[in-house]
Amino acid sequence: MKRLYARYLTLKMRIPVIFVLSLLFLAACIIGISFRRYEALNVEKHVKMAEGITQLMVDRFEADRMDYYIENNYSSDEYMELLKYYYTLKDSYLDVRYMYVYKLFKDDSDGMIKGVVVLDLDEEYTEDVPQDSIDLIGDICPTAPEFASDFEKMTVEKQCTWHIVESDETEGKLITFVRPILNDNGNYICSACVDFSIDQLYAKGIDFVIELLVVITIIVIGVIVIINIILSVILFNPLSRMTKCIESFKFDTDQDRFDNVNKMEALNIHVKNEIDELYNALVLSMKDSAYYMTSLNLAKTEIREISETAYKDALTGVGSKTAYDNEMNKLQTDLERDQKIKFSIVMIDINNLKYVNDSFGHEHGDEYIKGCCNIICNVYKKSPVFRIGGDEFVVILRGNDYVNRMDCFDSLEDLFDESCGNTSAEEYCRYSASFGMADYDPSTDKTVDDVFKRADKLMYDFKKEFKKLQFRP
Repeated sequence: MKRLYARYLTLKMRIPVIFVLSLLFLAACIIGISFRRYEALNVEKHVKMAEGITQLMVDRFEADRMDYYIENNYSSDEYMELLKYYYTLKDSYLDVRYMYVYKLFKDDSDGMIKGVVVLDLDEEYTEDVPQDSIDLIGDICPTAPEFASDFEKMTVEKQCTWHIVESDETEGKLITFVRPILNDNGNYICSACVDFSIDQLYAKGIDFVIELLVVITIIVIGVIVIINIILSVILFNPLSRMTKCIESFKFDTDQDRFDNVNKMEALNIHVKNEIDELYNALVLSMKDSAYYMTSLNLAKTEIREISETAYKDALTGVGSKTAYDNEMNKLQTDLERDQKIKFSIVMIDINNLKYVNDSFGHEHGDEYIKGCCNIICNVYKKSPVFRIGGDEFVVILRGNDYVNRMDCFDSLEDLFDESCGNTSAEEYCRYSASFGMADYDPSTDKTVDDVFKRADKLMYDFKKEFKKLQFRP
């Protein structure tokens, strides 16, 4: 079972299946969209057709003779001529399902819109009218509920309207178009109505869609079979040979690695496509790996030393600018995951470094930097310290140092004050620094950099006050 399952997970099976499903999905989308568009256009087309038909009906209908039509109907030659004309119209438009004239009114008893039958066409015109058709004229019939809100529009405002309605019979959905018939004074008399069967309109379209989908499916399957055969020759078989060869590899000794190269070269794959490039690149890579494997441990050692150098400040031994950037990125990631984390940033800038360098030389200037750094590290023994510039240090406080941050900050200030005021020491050993500390506040700080900027500002404010004292050891 597992082997059968694994077989169906291979590219040889998945590529054709994905291709077939993709094409079928694309074809279904295109057909679906086309059918929806066809549906909308068909409705629009038949609404326009109904506008023309009902206008012809109105033009031929004598509004002032409506009561005469109802009373005499089929017994009147005038009514029969009108009926015959309407049948001619219906025969001229093959999609017309029903054609009739109703006098619409609102029944006060139930509030429904109803219609008095003035004229109603049967399936075919005949002069020998059946009794049930004669009895129908003058009857009151309910109208579709969809027109309930349009009564004023159709009778008072005298506007045309249409709806897609559910037929009470077996016709399914109908497009019903209604045009008011007015007398010479512009008053509403009755309405000319035309119905089109939506189901009949869409039947041919559905048949076409089904036929098209079947043809597309057959073509796609045929194309897939051909493509699969071609892919087997130029892609799947070479890949299968390389896979089996790689599965037999051993890597315990240098000789094993050279034997692996010989096995791969013995395949001698040449299919004149990208597989050749992959095969040749794989052979070349294996040769390089075999020749240079003995240097791997040395390379790892060199990389480790370079990495340590990059993350360690050469002068003071604390974290470098690179290590600081990496730590800040990690802290930002933690903040984005949990905005309730707690941390502080201490920004420290060494005072009088330029004076020491200019007065006593850079050698003593370096000692001055290391002396300041020792004070910082002694205070913040459990927190990472970074030298991010010539005279700038940053400390990130979390855990216990964050809890005791105020005590640590006071200790830092006391130690620098004590060292700076020690007149018995050499001037280049009287260490001084300006510093500022900022706590992360989730209500105002969006990033770690926001905290750093506040700490940096506090440090510069401290430094300004220090410079006002014009103090120098």
